[in-house]
Amino acid sequence: MRYRFPIQKIILAVSLALVFGCTKISSTDIGADLLPAIDNITTFDTTFEIVASTFLTPDTLLPKLGRDVNGNVGQFILGHISNDPQFGKTTASIYFEVKPDSYPFAFETVSDSLVFDSVVLCLRWTNTFGDTNAIQQVNVHRITEQLKADTVYNTGKSVRYGELLGSKTFSPSVLNDSLYLFKQNIDRQLRVRLNSNFGRSLLSFDTSASSPYNNDSLYRDFLKGFALIPQSAGTQANALMSFAMSDTATYLRLYYKYKKDGKTDTTHKDFTFNTLYGGAGINNIERSYNGSEASSHIGLRPRGDSLLYLQADPGTYSLLKIPGIDEFKQKKGNVIVHLAEISMQEVPTPGRRPNIFTTPEYLYLEMFDSSSRRLLPFLSDGFLNGKFESYLFGGQRKYMADRNNNLVSAYKMNITRYMQGIVTRNNPNLQLKLFAPFSLRYEDLFITFALNNLGRGNIVLGGGNHATDKIKLRVVYSKL
Repeated sequence: MRYRFPIQKIILAVSLALVFGCTKISSTDIGADLLPAIDNITTFDTTFEIVASTFLTPDTLLPKLGRDVNGNVGQFILGHISNDPQFGKTTASIYFEVKPDSYPFAFETVSDSLVFDSVVLCLRWTNTFGDTNAIQQVNVHRITEQLKADTVYNTGKSVRYGELLGSKTFSPSVLNDSLYLFKQNIDRQLRVRLNSNFGRSLLSFDTSASSPYNNDSLYRDFLKGFALIPQSAGTQANALMSFAMSDTATYLRLYYKYKKDGKTDTTHKDFTFNTLYGGAGINNIERSYNGSEASSHIGLRPRGDSLLYLQADPGTYSLLKIPGIDEFKQKKGNVIVHLAEISMQEVPTPGRRPNIFTTPEYLYLEMFDSSSRRLLPFLSDGFLNGKFESYLFGGQRKYMADRNNNLVSAYKMNITRYMQGIVTRNNPNLQLKLFAPFSLRYEDLFITFALNNLGRGNIVLGGGNHATDKIKLRVVYSKL
């Protein structure tokens, strides 16, 4: 017996298979061979305008910096940006504890035979964002309030501090230099020599019941930690430096001499951030947009803005609305969406300094459900087995020449299945949040991942009202 099927049903079955099996196209550059030919008879190409405004990140959405499952903390940033014409000023301070490896803690011999040499606070440098030649000054103070190692603080947290213990003036470019000290090769460190009286006090304690070296509680009463505060007044500093807090090269090192077998030997002891007891750490980052280009573009524009000012976490974000999708659904009915892609590109402005302040490596998009006040990921478009995959979703920076032959950053994001859900399953057309996140966490979905370095990257994008380089949604679809 021969079975016959109407050709329309065969086309429909194949088309639906393409919709639900092959719509993960990260960009038209990568997936162009998967798109059907646009003939304007059965397959069409259309563009939707996007209404977008820029906002400041509220305290509730500031990055939270804590230890991972292995007890490690990522990179903190330190420094001052005094002159970014596009985004204003930034001051980043670090507060943290260092502790002995164990208690009771002891030196080699009795205290009266120990001779103090020096004490140095060291942090492992990883990279710099901004002007590496502009002089920075970092002051080290003694913290006066108790920090909590088991508490996750966000980047808006500030800490009280008092006594000045040391200061370092330098250009960030020297952090990549190597030093040879006390028979050790040392490189990629910020090293701040501290007050000698403070160092002598560290060397003076024994392990008696009342000594700070007897247990963690007594030690933390004696030394609550250090505040690293960049000089922000009267300075030309213009960079943020990243430091690996859990690295073995981040420590307080006490150098001293003692007698051994009648000979004087020079040695050291380290107090570290990562120990059995674990020190607390806070990275406070303050942004000021006064007088910058961004200050004129922050806030709701009911009809959208011509420019979007996005600054990496903790910075700014944009909310996007695409009202044309609702009208499209009403007029076209149920269609097959082959591609729905949001594209955007950098727009040079008078304050642009591309050789100093680079653009974010990643931009990211998530859904904002205003009724529940929840932020939701594009699970169908950007995730595979619960893991974010940028090659599916897009958002990674690429470079292109604009119409004036400037080399600019450009981004594309695939929301094809999201669009199909609106058309086919009557899913809501939600607002979208566009930003350059440090890390993402969806607790109810058990999803956590990182994208950009903290505080690294600024970009001005063409908004929905820009004359030539506007953010837009391109849709390729076929009639059923």
